[in-house]
Amino acid sequence: MGKFPYFSDVHEEIREIARGAAEEFKKTAEEADRNHDYKIIEKNMKRLAELNLIGIHIPTEYGGEGLDLVGHFVALEEIAKGCLSTAFSFNTQRLAMDGIRLGGTDEQKKKYLSAACSGSILSFATTEPEAGSDVASMKTTAVKDGDEWVLNGSKHYITNGIFADAHVLFARTDDVDGKKAFTGFIVDGDNPGIKISKVENKMGATATPTTEYFIEICRVPDGAVLGEIGLGMPLALSALEIARIGIGTQGLGLMQVAMEQAIAYAKERVQFGRPIVKNQAIQFHIANMSSRVELAKNALYHAAWLKDQGLPAAKEAAIAKVFATEECTWVCNMAMNVLCGPGYTTDYPVERYFRDAKVLEMGGGTSEIMRIIISREEVGKV
Repeated sequence: MGKFPYFSDVHEEIREIARGAAEEFKKTAEEADRNHDYKIIEKNMKRLAELNLIGIHIPTEYGGEGLDLVGHFVALEEIAKGCLSTAFSFNTQRLAMDGIRLGGTDEQKKKYLSAACSGSILSFATTEPEAGSDVASMKTTAVKDGDEWVLNGSKHYITNGIFADAHVLFARTDDVDGKKAFTGFIVDGDNPGIKISKVENKMGATATPTTEYFIEICRVPDGAVLGEIGLGMPLALSALEIARIGIGTQGLGLMQVAMEQAIAYAKERVQFGRPIVKNQAIQFHIANMSSRVELAKNALYHAAWLKDQGLPAAKEAAIAKVFATEECTWVCNMAMNVLCGPGYTTDYPVERYFRDAKVLEMGGGTSEIMRIIISREEVGKV
């Protein structure tokens, strides 16, 4: 690992700590998945805070470690190997924290980032029933009323929503020059205007809560406004760009453990008098899986490095996200093929890996949206 150009000894130390946490989480991952046990994920999030992994890239004055984004993604990669549901909640926590880090006032950062580094949980809400990929179709409104804002609307598919101590959410405010304008807000989890409707029953990442909630006459003070009024969309997209690298990084971790499971099984499974790993067909499958892992790793950490250098990375983040997540699904499917019948049962974790992988292609922007971003960046050069 030391020879990989984006990593240092500090990153190796982070990886070791995160690897230990992943081993802890792996022990309860199957139980959490089977029972949709959100409390296990909530407990795991608290554990990440205890290990100082939540705030790796958050400045020290706000309770973090003050390290780089690469360090955060190293930790996230390892956590995904142990429990994808935990990694998914972890990445969403980071998404909300980035919204506050990038747009918050000093007072907001001290209040919410310090708490988040210490174990409080955040959600991030743009998605609505009629606003998914088309984020600008958000219908949730925020209307100024004296020294308060009144929010009304609904949010859908919100990770961490059920146990969030605060929600970073976006709403439509007064139009600017005839165009839709959106503003970010931080709403405390105990605000009576936030009413949880349901928690989705999902195919994969079943233990991380995906929530729908209604926002009804939700009153917040002026101090809840996140960033500049009317500039919520650029803020949300900036945070999402980082989160997309994180979603791809989860895929990197997941495809590695799927490949490891396939190799271990192929060494043990004997057919026609020899382990199936001796068969060239299986060796080719392993070679293809390994190639995809290495390519994804390079794409993801290159995008993270660009962000750390303050360089544009919209295209690189989109490429890394779409490649890593789609190849993760492919690798998990191939691992299931190597195991064959046993891989389709719950006796092995490969079937869970396969179910978990699919959500990564959709979260944080679908593969189709990523391709639009990539195409726009390329066309803009010509």
